[in-house]
Amino acid sequence: MPVDFDAYQEPRLETPRLLLEPVNAWHGEPIFAGLKDPLLYAYTSDEPPLSVSALSRRLEALEGRRSPDGGELWLNWAVLDRRQGYVGLVEATVRRDSTSLVAWRVFTSAQRQGFAAEAGAVMLRHLEEIGCSEAIAFIDTRNTPSIRLARRLGFALVATHDRRERLRGRWVDDHEFRRSLNTA
Repeated sequence: MPVDFDAYQEPRLETPRLLLEPVNAWHGEPIFAGLKDPLLYAYTSDEPPLSVSALSRRLEALEGRRSPDGGELWLNWAVLDRRQGYVGLVEATVRRDSTSLVAWRVFTSAQRQGFAAEAGAVMLRHLEEIGCSEAIAFIDTRNTPSIRLARRLGFALVATHDRRERLRGRWVDDHEFRRSLNTA
């Protein structure tokens, strides 16, 4: 069954250790410090936020959970560790064909603690529950930790795209990973 865009309400997701909260403007303050680290952007074309207010405005634009034309669901969760505080973000862009582009970003101070795998797994479970048929991740070919994570989450490498995008003035290659979501 395809994803019901009209009825969808983004829930809070949970694991024993984590809460995944749908992002809102007020998340700007608690996640700004983690997101301003330039090391997080080594393999992506976006840039660190310039200020808490700029980040809050960007997050506020995501509160509608829909693209401006209504053709995509924009699902973004702030990942909260119950002991340490906010540790990152996970994101899914759900398309009308029931596929979803997914991404994850764990703050530098929280890396190598299993947060991305745990948050990614609960996000993928949710995508399957709402009717997504496939998850897709594009990962810079140099981003070894993210490639390992994709494989750990059950993604398979299906293609490598040479010169897929420009990153800080130079062309970079991306791997395309896909994972079937067993919708019933």
